[in-house]
Amino acid sequence: MGKADFAYRKGSSSISSTLHGASILLRLSSSWDWFINLSASDYPLVTQDDLLHILSFVPRDLNFVNHTSYIGWKESRKLKPIIVDPGLYLTQKTEIFYATQKRGLPNSFQLFTGEL
Repeated sequence: MGKADFAYRKGSSSISSTLHGASILLRLSSSWDWFINLSASDYPLVTQDDLLHILSFVPRDLNFVNHTSYIGWKESRKLKPIIVDPGLYLTQKTEIFYATQKRGLPNSFQLFTGEL
C-alpha cells in the first residue's frame, strides 16, 4: 500500500484517498456489497454492529445516493472557484489555497450534485 498520504477535507485529495482505498479493497476481494465512507462528524451515529444489523435487512441493489442536475446557487459558490489541493502532489503538508480566477463550467457534459 505504501506510505499514508495527507488529505484535506475540502480538497480533492480526500476523494483521491477514498478511491485509492476502495480500489485496494476491490483487489483484495470483490465480494462486498457496500463501501461506506464515514467521517468523524458521522460518529456516534450507530455502532458497527448496529450498522451491520441494519444493512443485513436492506436490499443489496439499493442506492443511497440522491442526485440532481439543478445546481442553482452552487454554480458560483462551489463549482467555479479554483481550489489547489497540495495533498495531491506535494510530499509535505501545506495549506489548501484558492486561485483568484474563476473557471467556466464545462459544456461537454452536464454536472450533477448529490448527497447521501
